[in-house]
Amino acid sequence: MNSVDVLLKLAQLGAIERYINLTTRELGELLGTSQQSASLYLQRLEKEGCIHRVRRNSGTSITITKEGLETIQGLHGLLRSIFETSRTIMVKGNVSRGLGEGAYYMSQKQYVQQIKGHFGFEPFGGTLNIVISPRDAPVLELLKKGPGIIVDGFNTQGRTFGTCLCYPCTVNGEKGVIMVPRRSVHVSTIEVVSEVKFRDRLRLGDGDQVEVMITYPAYELGCSALPDQGQTRS
Repeated sequence: MNSVDVLLKLAQLGAIERYINLTTRELGELLGTSQQSASLYLQRLEKEGCIHRVRRNSGTSITITKEGLETIQGLHGLLRSIFETSRTIMVKGNVSRGLGEGAYYMSQKQYVQQIKGHFGFEPFGGTLNIVISPRDAPVLELLKKGPGIIVDGFNTQGRTFGTCLCYPCTVNGEKGVIMVPRRSVHVSTIEVVSEVKFRDRLRLGDGDQVEVMITYPAYELGCSALPDQGQTRS
């Protein structure tokens, strides 16, 4: 908790548009902190010129000043630059031999047709498994959350195949697509598909290090997480 968090809470309560009546006890309850801490935060914001307080017989009225609004707008601009701009993320990892399930999943025409529709190529019948370094492990969690291009799950022959989030990428400069199953036991492995067999095209063997450049899209208004459905990929 810091003074900016308090300023944002006051903005949520309407202090940008008008004076709001609020006691330090009420503010402390809203922030999940003590009345004394809430009072100190307000004192700090007032000293910084971010809020204006008027003491009345009925209590204290608070509004956010021009300086406080500029602080919030600056934070908004920073968040927009982070989340509303597509960017490239680079990770390194080592080629790993999978269990052969990539070929099975890529033999499903429902996956193949969707990948072709989204990315303009028919994927080779298999995936390149890459174990990323512990330093880059948070990237996989980011990819699981999205936003990404959705490849829908489906049911066929009594089996359920899960929804995936997909991201354009390159592996050592060769174009591909990362497929991230919504439900997966992988915590450090990414699976990449391409129209070529990566191992042959790039002359890769188990353990070889590769560089993966991932195109991570900007967030869009209304973007939501994937539904928790489909079978778990191992």
